[in-house]
Amino acid sequence: MKIGVKTYDNGKFLEHFRKKVDFAEILTIEGRDYEFAKQFSQFLPVIIHAQHYIFGSNPADKSKDEGDASSINFARKIADFTNAKRIILHPGVINNGSSSEENAVSFIKNLNDKRVLIENLPKYKDFDCLCTTPEDTKEFMKKADVKLCFDINHAIETAFQAGRDYKELIKEFIKLKPVHYHLGGQRIKEGIASHRSFQDSDIDLKEILKLLPADAEITIETEPDIEKTDNDLKAIKGVIEEISQN
Repeated sequence: MKIGVKTYDNGKFLEHFRKKVDFAEILTIEGRDYEFAKQFSQFLPVIIHAQHYIFGSNPADKSKDEGDASSINFARKIADFTNAKRIILHPGVINNGSSSEENAVSFIKNLNDKRVLIENLPKYKDFDCLCTTPEDTKEFMKKADVKLCFDINHAIETAFQAGRDYKELIKEFIKLKPVHYHLGGQRIKEGIASHRSFQDSDIDLKEILKLLPADAEITIETEPDIEKTDNDLKAIKGVIEEISQN
């Protein structure tokens, strides 16, 4: 398995982990300077994550097309100068009359960029996200002709909200052959995909990693703290080593 860490715009964070990881994931925020990413990419591969709902982006919402185009084009610009082969994009949420799955599919198809992966989203109580279940995600992937970044914590939250077994849900998502994975800590009984540090989590890391392909490429999505991430990195590498020896 290949393991990477994630940042928004912290070059010092990435430099600390440069010799400890296989790649870095960077969530690009418009208006911030990513010259450090270009320098980092000379040493290790970079994966780009476009802005999502928290930043006002929603590919499902027709009224946001201009802002969404600006957001994804900024991500593609950073992907170009870091030679990133993957750009992760949230497909969006249905939260008003101008939002729909059809809009999201059209938006992604019009990008005509094979680097783009969609990420499964968690199931919320207050509004509907796209690609929360394996069934819906499979159909979306087919319609948009796009591959998957599988966020395991989002799937666990979906299972909690839907009353499904999270391990079985993970297995169903893996059948969709994700090309990238996100994994952080979380408290199973709370359900929320909070991307905690593994040390502040009750997930069974070994149980989950045993479900994944041996060549899985995993971004650790935990707290953006160097000391905690160091411990998370040691924890996941230790479990992978244990699994490989059995």
